[in-house]
Amino acid sequence: MTQRKSHFLDEFRIIPSFIPWLAALCWAAMVIAFLVLIPKYVPESPPFAFRLFVATFGGAFVSSYLLLVGYVNQDAKRRDMGQLLWTLLVILIPNGLGFLAYFLLRKPIMDVCPKCGETAERGFQFCARCGCALIPSCSHCGHVVQPDFVCCPYCGKPLGAGAPAST
Repeated sequence: MTQRKSHFLDEFRIIPSFIPWLAALCWAAMVIAFLVLIPKYVPESPPFAFRLFVATFGGAFVSSYLLLVGYVNQDAKRRDMGQLLWTLLVILIPNGLGFLAYFLLRKPIMDVCPKCGETAERGFQFCARCGCALIPSCSHCGHVVQPDFVCCPYCGKPLGAGAPAST
């Protein structure tokens, strides 16, 4: 497999840096509201255990929602899908259906041609504009190789100077 597997931290890093801080602030606000302000200003406040439960899980829900909106915003931009449109859809469509629609309908991440800069879907063998090999392979055996390999690890033949030949 030539594609790099996605890792959670790599995906988390695309969220704008202010969103995790905003999510933490919202969680803290929920905790303060339910554990400090409600008992102070509401005479018949619910029991402490209930307020703790609502503060903890309500804050976690709001924080997760903000993080997901930030992720969809940046992921839609990365996939060239209409950043503002998808961000508004996930915010305005209730019950998580906007998120579900986004994750079901999103396009694959695009790769960039190293020669001309044109975008191409991941997995394409050649650039549609200039014909450059996007996934280099050995000209002798046809196996996919890394761009910096000097010889093919499958057949041992030299790949030549520069970019390897492709099938």
